[in-house]
Amino acid sequence: MKYENFGTTLKELRKKRSLTQEQLAEYLGISSQAVSKWENNISYPDVSLLPALANYFQASTDELLGVDTAKRTENIQKLCLAADGMIADGRYAEAVAKLRLDLVQYPVNDQLLYRLAWALTGTIQEHPQNLDEAILIYLKILETSSDATLKLKAMRDLIYRYYTKGEDAFALHYAEQLSTFELCREYNLGRSNLLSGRDLAAYLKENIRLFGNAMLECLEYFTAPGILAPEDADGYSAEAAKEKISLLKRVLDIDR
Repeated sequence: MKYENFGTTLKELRKKRSLTQEQLAEYLGISSQAVSKWENNISYPDVSLLPALANYFQASTDELLGVDTAKRTENIQKLCLAADGMIADGRYAEAVAKLRLDLVQYPVNDQLLYRLAWALTGTIQEHPQNLDEAILIYLKILETSSDATLKLKAMRDLIYRYYTKGEDAFALHYAEQLSTFELCREYNLGRSNLLSGRDLAAYLKENIRLFGNAMLECLEYFTAPGILAPEDADGYSAEAAKEKISLLKRVLDIDR
């Protein structure tokens, strides 16, 4: 099979890493003459070698084959949506298996890696070791990703993964790195007077829902048995919390 632009792409990747044809050939277990023929588009590698090449250069197979960037992005979005559907349905093991295959094609894609970590955490009852793998993936995202939002998600998830593992000090470490309430988008967007009309109304309604539910969660801690000792509650009794919960539910017009 002929791969358009493969030779040029391979040569650029090799030179970027200051590698000789001999070094690449040794890694793949082939002759340097074979690498030379690839780079000059005289011959092309067997398809079974593409994952090894992609992994070596930390690139996707699409990048190696010169697939259009927009098409590659579209393909990744489709894979992410498929994984999201499996995870939403609780088909974690299926999602893990599918994402591992997807990552053969796109070995360093942060979005796929993040979803793999999420899916792995859904399988830890049957496979406890998957928790450690998920943590390693989150740490890799923090170290290498250029996506600021994804890094924040990874940091948030590490709080709960380390807590699940019983490593509270690490969980607290990542919790303390997240932004404070005063710095969050939800708090500041409306206060900045940047929104108006329907946009402002939608923003305010969403904040009422978001912050109202956060208040309910806090109040429910005071009513849950075994969570807080009376002396730790500092006079905030379960009865008082229940009254506030009832009032807040009426204000929010929800049934919880």
